[in-house]
Amino acid sequence: MDNYLQFAKKLALTAGGIMLTYFKQGVEFTVKKDKSIVTEADIKINQMVIDQITKIYPVHSILGEEKTQDNRSDFAWVCDPIDGTVPFSKGIPISVFSLALVKNGEPQLGVVYDPFMKRMYSAVKGEGAFLDDRLIMVSDIRAKIGATINVEWWFSAQYDISRQMYQFSLDTNTDMYQIGSVTAASCLVASGQLEAVVFAGGKGKNVDIAAVKVIVEEAGGVVTDLFGSDQRYDDDIKGAVLANKKIHQTIISYTQDLKKV
Repeated sequence: MDNYLQFAKKLALTAGGIMLTYFKQGVEFTVKKDKSIVTEADIKINQMVIDQITKIYPVHSILGEEKTQDNRSDFAWVCDPIDGTVPFSKGIPISVFSLALVKNGEPQLGVVYDPFMKRMYSAVKGEGAFLDDRLIMVSDIRAKIGATINVEWWFSAQYDISRQMYQFSLDTNTDMYQIGSVTAASCLVASGQLEAVVFAGGKGKNVDIAAVKVIVEEAGGVVTDLFGSDQRYDDDIKGAVLANKKIHQTIISYTQDLKKV
């Protein structure tokens, strides 16, 4: 697995270089069919990942947010070239690159790279989670004053989590943010800086969560769908809750009755 990890980290550094080359206020973008936006940097990074994986692991599938190459393999590389495209397009430096190796739906390793802070988050299943070379762990803070969660919702999201999570915040006196990158926020859960992330994404949004699924779990956290169940990460998902063990079930009690919008 170490060869896969080093390969993924190399791709992450290359992707980070592309992000920085394109990064500026007023990056041009186009609107996709799902009403999200895409920049030239997203497309270029996605193609770079496909080209490099095809060269080294030609039988593996590649599931990218902007382009996919499905080889019907048990192994799939799941990539979000830029998570946080909206802040990236506005010159706000909080976006990240993420890449996971998934086997039969279950992430085996994950890498997330923040090129602005030069932070590399990584994990291999069963081997712990790391920020650069430092072992990281989730917090042990319950839902109370002093706890902080990140809620990622947008106008075309498939689950309307906003009402439930506002009520959760009011009931528990928990601070609630939306930083604009679910992957970056989930890494902050893994490092103990946030207690939880709640994500409203469904169709095609496995690319946002696959890498941080293994990173958060290896840091001692819990990752499920919005209803408290496990799910595959080589297909569409039912949102996600990524949290420490003391707050996860409390959040699920607010999200478990959600309906698709």
